[in-house]
Amino acid sequence: MTGRTMRLGAAAGAACLAAALSGCATVPTSGPIVEGAGRGNAAGQDGTYVRQIPAGPQRGVDEAALVKGFLKDMGSVEDDYRAPRMYMTPEKQATWRPDGTVLVYGEIDAVGLDVATAEGGETATVRMRTEQVATIEASGQYVPATSGQVIDVTFDLVKVEGEWRIAELPQELVLSRRDVDRVYRPLNLYFFNRDMGTLVPDPVLLPVQSTTDLPDQLSRLLARMLVSGPTEWLQPAVRSAFPPGTNAAVAYDTGHLTVELTTGESEYIGSEQRVGMAAQLVWTLKQLPEVQELTLRLDGEEIEVPGSQDEGLQIGGDYWNSVNPSGVNGALRSYFVRDGQLWSLDSSQQEARVEGAAGVGGTPLEQHAVSLDERWVAGITAGHHRVVTTEMVDGSEYAIVLDGGDYTALSWDGYGNLWAVEDISSGGDVAERADAEDVDDDTEPGDTPRTEPSPREPKSPGTRLWMLPGGSDPVQVNAPELAGRTVTQLRASRDGTRVAVLVGEGDGTRLLVGRVVHADGGVALEHLIPLAMDLDHVSDIAWRGADQLAVLGRKERGALQAYLVSLDGSTESTSAGAAAGSDMKTIAAAPGQPLLAGVEDDYLSMTNDRLMWQRVTDGANPVYPG
Repeated sequence: MTGRTMRLGAAAGAACLAAALSGCATVPTSGPIVEGAGRGNAAGQDGTYVRQIPAGPQRGVDEAALVKGFLKDMGSVEDDYRAPRMYMTPEKQATWRPDGTVLVYGEIDAVGLDVATAEGGETATVRMRTEQVATIEASGQYVPATSGQVIDVTFDLVKVEGEWRIAELPQELVLSRRDVDRVYRPLNLYFFNRDMGTLVPDPVLLPVQSTTDLPDQLSRLLARMLVSGPTEWLQPAVRSAFPPGTNAAVAYDTGHLTVELTTGESEYIGSEQRVGMAAQLVWTLKQLPEVQELTLRLDGEEIEVPGSQDEGLQIGGDYWNSVNPSGVNGALRSYFVRDGQLWSLDSSQQEARVEGAAGVGGTPLEQHAVSLDERWVAGITAGHHRVVTTEMVDGSEYAIVLDGGDYTALSWDGYGNLWAVEDISSGGDVAERADAEDVDDDTEPGDTPRTEPSPREPKSPGTRLWMLPGGSDPVQVNAPELAGRTVTQLRASRDGTRVAVLVGEGDGTRLLVGRVVHADGGVALEHLIPLAMDLDHVSDIAWRGADQLAVLGRKERGALQAYLVSLDGSTESTSAGAAAGSDMKTIAAAPGQPLLAGVEDDYLSMTNDRLMWQRVTDGANPVYPG
């Protein structure tokens, strides 16, 4: 049993002691749950929902005006889309059922409508074409559109008592970005990583139909979605404690949520799995402050949820910190380079040179990464042709773990795997680089590695990705989406389920995040999705939390500064400011820790409030473990 698996096992043991019953269950409770019982408070989690007053179809409007009015009112979701149905024929009003998918466009004024009216003027077709911003899948996942992607749908119209009405239309909702921001709320579902040691957020967007029933709606919907499993994108990378095919009946009543699970096989579900289900529910429901208590039943037997009944879910949820989604327990130190030596910086800003080869500084490193347990350092040597590792203990030496390539980025995940990026662009002489063991004349320890091809060596982009379990014995990662692209930076999430990369695109870079899938004895980085679409350029990235990245980027040709980027894909990047007086070159972030930046004049700058940056110490390339 791994250390991470023991975390959940320990939680299971404690819960069983608290229940004092086998399987962590109390005396069976009778009585069914009535779906949707109870009423919620009058306000939402953050009061962001604004009810739209629909205009409804106007008398005497032409074909294009009717469809345009329909698009404007489609964001009115109350009463099962009562307002949009008013634009339809009576027959279509009765049969139209949106399939759960949402096509997202920018602004209504940019929508093109082409009208073709049949002879006699009683029927017409209106074709809608506009640039697509994103898709919201039926699972709730927000997927930004690729460049050039277009919404192209048609509406068939007929006249009903002299007024145009919609007889046929897409099964998807078609909403503007503004409507999505108003109607949908970003929240997370939580599932486990491979070893059941850390919870992983699965960001989803949920529709809000009214302020009156908001807690009722969201809590019941969140619980049911969690039990049914992760989004299609994340599913291959995570595990769920809920058995496949589990049915959930959910009831909300004034701050108390009751979840009754029906599996038909509860006798085969052990204590650890039961506690895993409770942990997933607690972390998912803690996002809604209205949910104070949780009752969980499995085939009629009540499962103990520590802290929920005595302290309340929002306070007692601290019990579940052993599997918290940050992947971090306790404060992390940061690390940086000064005069070729690796130094650490603790939360009180006390500096210390690390022990072992990394602290001696005899081997200049272009990049470095520290393992999450803060025992190991990996580095790319000057010239970029070797990756080395060493333990941070007195007398340690570097071991070569990758050799003969052109390596550009490093990162550790929470399993102790070291990730490395190799540039395999054509045009360079790899053998010549491999033999060049001396430090380049034009490189200084701590410099950011060059990734641009030499003008006299034109290259075709190409990348090879390596994973080194335990920091040794490299395994090539199957990453076909990166094969013909140049990767300038890579950061593995601390839970080990996702990897963020920066890839060259035109004259700039693009931020992508992919899922990590272990199968058939190998590992793959799959299904890369774009993030930070509102930034024109991104030059560095770091995981600030399980569902948020810190990046150095530029928006609308503005100055390079720090931004926070949510993994839900729909939230606009939030400015975190910039160090005054000099350009920031690198950024470092970790859960609950200040943002750090390496600045051009070889010093470190820090912010706790994302507004004011202050100089901390001399050095370069700050990193947190990971």
